[in-house]
Amino acid sequence: MSATDTVGPQGLERRRVERAAASSSALAVSVVGARLVNISRYGMMIESLVPFEKDTVLQLRLVVDGQKADVEARVAACTAGAAGGRRSYGIGLEFTRMPTALRDRLARAIAGTTTARTA
Repeated sequence: MSATDTVGPQGLERRRVERAAASSSALAVSVVGARLVNISRYGMMIESLVPFEKDTVLQLRLVVDGQKADVEARVAACTAGAAGGRRSYGIGLEFTRMPTALRDRLARAIAGTTTARTA
């Protein structure tokens, strides 16, 4: 464990920045073909019906403020769970390739959820 790691209720916490919950009505971000749980400029968590091995690289399509763009992400963690009576997996992803314009749009969309929560 490094000096910057903290321990949260779910175990070791390595996030660099706070993530925005996908359930926020102010967040205009989605993932094509997966259920988004939360997202930051550096990564996201999705829910999947199939597990993925750690370090698997995935090609995904994000929709941010109505604009689609392709990204590449590495599986950082895969945790078994259950959703609605069916087996599912929480897939923690770290973005490894993302267009700069998309990262900027994503940062603005996430900042909008913070503004909406504090207003």
